[in-house]
Amino acid sequence: MEPVGLAVGLVGLFSTCMDVVQRIDSYRTAGRDSRQLDAQLNTAMHLFERWGDGVGISKGKLSDNHHPDLDNPRTYAVVQGLLNSIKDFSATSNEPPSPKGLQKTPSFPLSSEISSHGAKISRWQKTTWALRGKLKQTSHVQALASLVSDLYSVVSPDTQSSTALTRNPSFNDLSISAGEQPYAVEIRELLQKVEEEMEAERMRDLNLWLGAPPPNDVFSDSNDKRLEETCEWILHRDEFIEWQTPSSSGKLLWIKGPAGFGKTVLCAKIVQELERTAQGPVAHFFLSSRYEGRDDPFSTIRAWLIMLVQRNLTARDIVARVRLSQHEPLATQATIMQVFRDVVVGVPGCVLVLDGLDECAGMTSTDTKSVPHFLQELHKATSNTATKILISSRGDPIIQQGLSEFTGYSEYTIVPDDVGPDLMAYSSKLVKAKLPNKDEPTRASIARKMKDRSEGQFQWVKLQEGSLRKGRSRKQLEREIDETPSGLDSLYDREWNRINAMGDSDKERALSLLQWTAFALRPLTVYEITEAVLLTEDMDELPMEEMPDCVDQDYVDSMILELCGSLIEVRHVSSSESTGSPERIQSSEEDSIGLQEVHLSHFSVKEYLLLKSFPGNATILSNEKLRVTNENFHNATLAKHCLRFVSFPGAWESLKTNENEKPTIHFMLYAVDKWFQHCRDVKAIDPDLQRAINAFLNDKNQNWPFVREFVETKILGDEPDVQERSISPFVFAVCSGLTVTVAHLIQEGNFDMDDRSFGNSTPLFWACVTESKDVVELLLDNGADINAICHEGRTPLHISAEDEDNEITELLLSRGADVSVVDDTGHTALNVASTAGIGQASY
Repeated sequence: MEPVGLAVGLVGLFSTCMDVVQRIDSYRTAGRDSRQLDAQLNTAMHLFERWGDGVGISKGKLSDNHHPDLDNPRTYAVVQGLLNSIKDFSATSNEPPSPKGLQKTPSFPLSSEISSHGAKISRWQKTTWALRGKLKQTSHVQALASLVSDLYSVVSPDTQSSTALTRNPSFNDLSISAGEQPYAVEIRELLQKVEEEMEAERMRDLNLWLGAPPPNDVFSDSNDKRLEETCEWILHRDEFIEWQTPSSSGKLLWIKGPAGFGKTVLCAKIVQELERTAQGPVAHFFLSSRYEGRDDPFSTIRAWLIMLVQRNLTARDIVARVRLSQHEPLATQATIMQVFRDVVVGVPGCVLVLDGLDECAGMTSTDTKSVPHFLQELHKATSNTATKILISSRGDPIIQQGLSEFTGYSEYTIVPDDVGPDLMAYSSKLVKAKLPNKDEPTRASIARKMKDRSEGQFQWVKLQEGSLRKGRSRKQLEREIDETPSGLDSLYDREWNRINAMGDSDKERALSLLQWTAFALRPLTVYEITEAVLLTEDMDELPMEEMPDCVDQDYVDSMILELCGSLIEVRHVSSSESTGSPERIQSSEEDSIGLQEVHLSHFSVKEYLLLKSFPGNATILSNEKLRVTNENFHNATLAKHCLRFVSFPGAWESLKTNENEKPTIHFMLYAVDKWFQHCRDVKAIDPDLQRAINAFLNDKNQNWPFVREFVETKILGDEPDVQERSISPFVFAVCSGLTVTVAHLIQEGNFDMDDRSFGNSTPLFWACVTESKDVVELLLDNGADINAICHEGRTPLHISAEDEDNEITELLLSRGADVSVVDDTGHTALNVASTAGIGQASY
């Protein structure tokens, strides 16, 4: 390479580094970083920019009078290495330490749900964020300062020659393309690659900050299921055509229909059409009870934003600007709604599609995650804009009440005549696949009979698949269809009655399979549910003799599918929707079966089961009260089973595997990760469950050392900054938000209000970290030191001041919290609140 070309090669690299360093600066003072760190970062940035000016590089230009050492090949190589090291901060320093990134270690492999990208940060993830953060940023700033110092040592700037930068740019400016030498092309390609990598990293950071649930395959699966030339009818309905018509004001179309009418497949077809024809950017979200996000309708907004950012530069710039002004690793709900409002105002004509709103767990609740509140906030955010919204769901009075407030509201109700031709095509394909040995007239007759009996429900037709046996005559096939009850509930009744007529052993197993499938917090694998269904009351150890000799297709067919009939199905899972169990990598044919997931055949099955009494719950109530009672019953039952499982002698040893070893017990990961979540979902914990929790959270529990090691590994990994990590049962209960258990431990005298067994911080500190207001009040009532100095010199008030919900802050202040205490970074709680953008606390 020619000498002059060497210096040119550093121009773009230096500019890239300046951009990276400025982006590092935008993430500083993340709520509690020190003034000293800010000063060090300012100094490093200033010196780096001065070095560029001094050696003749500024604003993407190379001075004619640049430093001659830059043309020396050996010096060039050293400088290039240093600049590349600074550039590498684009992959490390330009995202703040994230509470989502919990470490996975060989000692205790974790479920991916612990570190998923969903919108909600769990209580344990918040404890991680509280203990980490400062150390990582300190090392980054110090490393940057060292690299800048090395640049000064290798090429000492000539401050006198920096005036040459005011001259016109020379031909060495990379923007000049005439007569480019080969090395210039190579440099340009290199810089383009760097820019692409940085843009990809920028998108990854925005995705993490927006916090949408992990992608699922509902959209692609629905398109794969749809037959050619089906679902076209919706494109010709007046309501849809009117909704599509360009307008300066917003419009909302609600497409509703009964369960099983193929609404999700229809919605996927609509999205395909909109992506082809819409003038504005299109974003969609398919909310499903099978996937993460089902308990929070606001996940829809986060998913829409990510898609808009990916598809529209203006939307990306709007979100990026807000991101730079925010210091928290995950945008709050309030921030998300403001960003969403900014985007739909700044990008006219956004087209937003949501399917499955009726499957959200918050349909009837009244909290901030409820469907009514979501629709209120969506209406507020999109008012006076040209945004088009299409929502597909079952007809529901709660949804209708919320949607009717929108400007340009219209609705369309799917009726059997709409889907009749599509149903005939679907039935014909199913019959042809299942009865290839029958002649065409027979197949046509069977298909038409199925279509006529279905009453418009694709799901009903699908559930007839098992009765289409090649060995049956036409008469037998027709009789089977005629005798099958019409309507999904009637069909489910038949399966329910069949299960209840089984022998005790099969009946118990079938009901257990249904319970785990319907009410587990995530889909269980075949391996996991095989162990889970063995759990019964008063069991002291897992009956290994009851485990199958081999988990193969025969086992799945005979011990899962045949027992539950059409209510359950087993699915292969793609990587994008995997539950992420550590054994997910298939190493054998058995794994390919065992790692499949067990699902309900349709969302309506869960609603059906909520109205049925399981053994141990024979209460007769009205429908809505029965649903709530049953939901509590099932959560309590699964919580007890999980606690029973993690209390078995030797059970924890199954987690002590190396990275490449398959665990011997698969259900353990679910049980240990989800038991307290099931407990928190129970409205009122019954005495039996409370006794199980109390027995588990007891330092005399023989498994407690394993519990402690699991939590310490999960939270801290090999974090060297925190030495105190021998967590006690009392602190565990506080961090888990188990108020009744905390009260029990206090009553029994098994507590220490100054317990610093975890992160050199008190229980009150952790209650503030996990935002457990009831626990905070309980601890204060029992003598907790409100001004105790904890991790990094912070008090409980420092922690609560960072949260936009300031009820805990107001409680602490009313109890005498000292606002003048400064932490190790020199910040008071008021400084922290101001930095976090929270100004309503009454200091």
